[in-house]
Amino acid sequence: MKSFLLTGIVTTVLSLMTICHAQDATESSSADATNERAEKLSNLFLEQAESLEIMPIDSDKPFKLAPTPLFRFATEGTVFGSVFVWHDADSRLALIGTIGSLPINGTDIQFVELHLLKPERISPLILPGFPVKRWDPDIDELQLNPLDEAPAVAANARMRLTQMRSLARQFTAQMIHNNQTNQLRLLPHPLYRYSDSTPERDGALFAFVWDNGTDPELVLRVESVTRDGVPTWNYQPIRFTWRALKLQHKGQDVWQQGEFFQRDSPQQTTPYLTGLTEPVP
Repeated sequence: MKSFLLTGIVTTVLSLMTICHAQDATESSSADATNERAEKLSNLFLEQAESLEIMPIDSDKPFKLAPTPLFRFATEGTVFGSVFVWHDADSRLALIGTIGSLPINGTDIQFVELHLLKPERISPLILPGFPVKRWDPDIDELQLNPLDEAPAVAANARMRLTQMRSLARQFTAQMIHNNQTNQLRLLPHPLYRYSDSTPERDGALFAFVWDNGTDPELVLRVESVTRDGVPTWNYQPIRFTWRALKLQHKGQDVWQQGEFFQRDSPQQTTPYLTGLTEPVP
């Protein structure tokens, strides 16, 4: 009887081990497929970003794309995206954007989000999509706002990064979706920081994300601006979602944006543009 029970236990254990190995193999195969797809899409998104020519009206030099994405994200293995920045001729931040894809009715559709950062008119940009979009952004809303109580800009590059991270933590942000207010989470490390920085030329981009992924919903720019010969810290909220947003600094409301109803319009005139473009090939 004991021999029979032992044989049964061994058989059961072996069966469970077989099932676990099969599950592990399936999960590993699924993860490999997701990673392979993410890499393929990442290359596609880079090609799409490289194809955009964003030309200031008063210049003969287009904004220059930084060749490496700031950030790549994947949400639940179905929504993918890469975040890029473009610089002006003086290597200062000029534009930020996301190119990604999401499933709609069983088909993966590309989407684009762009936000002009520099208050400089650009030639209208035509994008394919549903519908075709013409982006001619107004620059009146673009400004860097002084942080009056911020410390003096440090001479040391490492100290300046510490200052910018500390200043970013003074902000809190919410996103309103389906009549529900969602607290956004600030990622601790900046998405971007100026290379070869100086007190007169330094800045970073920080991301606020939703709790269901790491896709930036609001980007906070912290940058030094020289006024009257003295570098001072400033900030700029950057919309990165069509949903309504609010931003507070030290508990006080400093910025808010309602739901972005232009997202389905063929003519978009705000510094922020978003919309679907075309199916993933």
